[in-house]
Amino acid sequence: MLLGLAAAAPAPPGPWFGPIHGKTPTSLDGGQVLHTLALRALLRTDKPILLDVSEAPRRPKTATTALWMPLPHQDIPGSIWIPGAGLGAIPPTLALFLAQRLATLTHGHANAPIVVYCHPHCWMSWNAARRLVWLGYQRVYWDPDGIEGWEKAGLTLATVSPSEPSTK
Repeated sequence: MLLGLAAAAPAPPGPWFGPIHGKTPTSLDGGQVLHTLALRALLRTDKPILLDVSEAPRRPKTATTALWMPLPHQDIPGSIWIPGAGLGAIPPTLALFLAQRLATLTHGHANAPIVVYCHPHCWMSWNAARRLVWLGYQRVYWDPDGIEGWEKAGLTLATVSPSEPSTK
């Protein structure tokens, strides 16, 4: 384990609706916990789908008149970033988008490996991984080390753009 958790939170029976940052469980019912170095090994052999569910940056409330531009989002190379897909409750349009995007990425195969992550000590990736298990995916991995764990291991990051439902 690269970024260890001091103490674990108990896994709730459903999605976590509390604060998204804090102690998280050490297990994932229906899925497997996968830390950074194991993810690196999996990438060499199995070519999983990498799903980042971290939040998109929001304009600060203090930037009312100034120009504001978010920093580029750094991610594990090859990742799909779907902001907000790990919240406890997600809008129906985002839930449908997530299901359709994964069906496309997996070519409809429920046994395709999918790794879900965001940041250490964040419930969003745990929620999203549970959501994929409930959707019937059989090889769901949760990486609680997230982007920072990848970077701390000295591994390369890549800039990605969000993949979001169309607002048209």
